[in-house]
Amino acid sequence: MNLDEMREQFTMLKHKLDQQDIVNEALLRETMRGRIGAINQTKYKSYICAAFSLALYPLLLYWGVFSNAFVIATCIMMLFCAYGTYYVHKPVDRMNLMTEDLATVAKVMAKFRKQYNQWLYYVTPALLIPWLSWAVYEYAWKNAPEGMNHWLMALPLLIGAAIGGLIGYIWHCKAVNAADNIIRQIEENN
Repeated sequence: MNLDEMREQFTMLKHKLDQQDIVNEALLRETMRGRIGAINQTKYKSYICAAFSLALYPLLLYWGVFSNAFVIATCIMMLFCAYGTYYVHKPVDRMNLMTEDLATVAKVMAKFRKQYNQWLYYVTPALLIPWLSWAVYEYAWKNAPEGMNHWLMALPLLIGAAIGGLIGYIWHCKAVNAADNIIRQIEENN
């Protein structure tokens, strides 16, 4: 084998490797798009829950289950939570995964993960503990029939809150895990 043949083979090999790198990056971006879909799915589910609550609580007001102040405060809280969801997801929604620099994608996903975790650890307890206490008071103490155990009446609310909290935590974990997977894939590729 002479030197010219070796150079030609080396050039062909380098060309194939360059194409392979492009394929890997394209596959990486396609996988990232699927993970962004999982993040968006949690966003849409949150919006649906907020819309359902905004429709349900006025009906509960009409039926006399809760007071005007509680229903208004709940609707304001749902609007605040929907806006918080929009705010946390906005940088992810604006990002074009197919053209954006991978370092920028990793930075946006790290910020998303941090904000999503902060929402869970700080905002959620600050909103839900007082709201749930107020809901239990409104439903189980103010509206309880004579002779009915208040805690027995509060039990459905507390069970529903536990189930809702578990579902919300599962959604949270799916979104954060998707962001973590995107960041890990970018780090492995570089």
